[in-house]
Amino acid sequence: MDTSELRSLYDFDGPVVTVYASTDHARENAARLYDLRWTDILADLEGQGVGPATRDALLAERGDSHYRESGTRVVVAVGEGGSAHVPFARWLPGRSDVDVVAVGPLPHLLPLLDWADGRIPHVIALVDRRGVDVLAYTDGPLPAGGVSQDTTRPPWHKAHTGGWAQRRYESRVEEHWKHGAKDDADRIVRAAHDIAAEVVILAGEPKELSLVREKLPVEVATRVVVVEGSRARDGSDDHLAGRVMDVLAEQRTRRTASLLAEFEQYRRRATSLVGAASGTVPRSLGSVSAAGVGHQEGSGVTDRSGGPRSGDRIALDAADGPRATVAALRLAQVSDLLLAEGIPAGAPAWIGPDLSEVALDPADLPAVAHPIRAGRVDALIRAALGTGAAVHSVPADVPESPTERVGALLRYTLSTPG
Repeated sequence: MDTSELRSLYDFDGPVVTVYASTDHARENAARLYDLRWTDILADLEGQGVGPATRDALLAERGDSHYRESGTRVVVAVGEGGSAHVPFARWLPGRSDVDVVAVGPLPHLLPLLDWADGRIPHVIALVDRRGVDVLAYTDGPLPAGGVSQDTTRPPWHKAHTGGWAQRRYESRVEEHWKHGAKDDADRIVRAAHDIAAEVVILAGEPKELSLVREKLPVEVATRVVVVEGSRARDGSDDHLAGRVMDVLAEQRTRRTASLLAEFEQYRRRATSLVGAASGTVPRSLGSVSAAGVGHQEGSGVTDRSGGPRSGDRIALDAADGPRATVAALRLAQVSDLLLAEGIPAGAPAWIGPDLSEVALDPADLPAVAHPIRAGRVDALIRAALGTGAAVHSVPADVPESPTERVGALLRYTLSTPG
């Protein structure tokens, strides 16, 4: 998802209202139920002191209640009175039973970013002896691109003609299959490259699948997952869709696990290095200015144990805990912000005019005359998007999760006293 549009939401002064409202097209009276959701939302906002102009602006952008698929409408309104307007409104696939209504100095973007982080760019290709259907998906419910083409010249099947020409006939058919498979593979590769696909899902006739996979270059072949399905319109579309969703869920789980494994590796190495430098092993990496993987800098002098001597400086490549992460965000050092589930809703942070100005204590922003108090999650996301960092939601109930549910991987290292 292009986050430049989201960064622009921080250009506005005044209160911000963020609404996530769901509809389920399959339910009876779906349009009426969606209208009732908005009635409750507007009443809630009125109770929170949101003015009529802002409420009217939100209502005008609630979207068509006859949305053809189950989805969630995201609407962000900024300003008050005559300046109230909606700079962002979008339908997301999927729905929730709980609406989200947030009022504060910053937009509440975590659900949107969590959805975007789960959108795995992928290609679906269905092959048979005749040709291939290729669909490429990025961050929307509809394909970003696609092609359906019969690439194999007839005849497509071997026939028992008999006689001395039988073998020659079969060889010609097999050559047609191979050429068709090469053309199919080329179309799959182009689609995968166009969207930087993380996974390529193949389905179709087993023999043709085998030929196509042989023609794929290594960088694409390593991303292939084969599922059951066919080009035929035989009622198996629902089964195929279910298998695709399973593959994407597994891919996201692996991606999150890999991210946390990298973070944990850095954290363990930092524990060793920081502890060796001080002569002790710190109880919490949140106690150092930026905890994570470290490597010794400077003279390279070590004690007999092989660790850095006290007074040396250690370069760190990850931040663990809110304080270390906030410090790294102020330096535009974060490449990936990790937010685990369960950060207290009332946890505060302070921000300044610059997107990177964020702190857990207003005293840490001495150059800001009047720091603004904001929700911690929203403030961290603002600093991350403002400095080009990705935002990831991660589970909180695994050992690799960051301390106090906040951590980061860093794009460059800074040294900290050992």
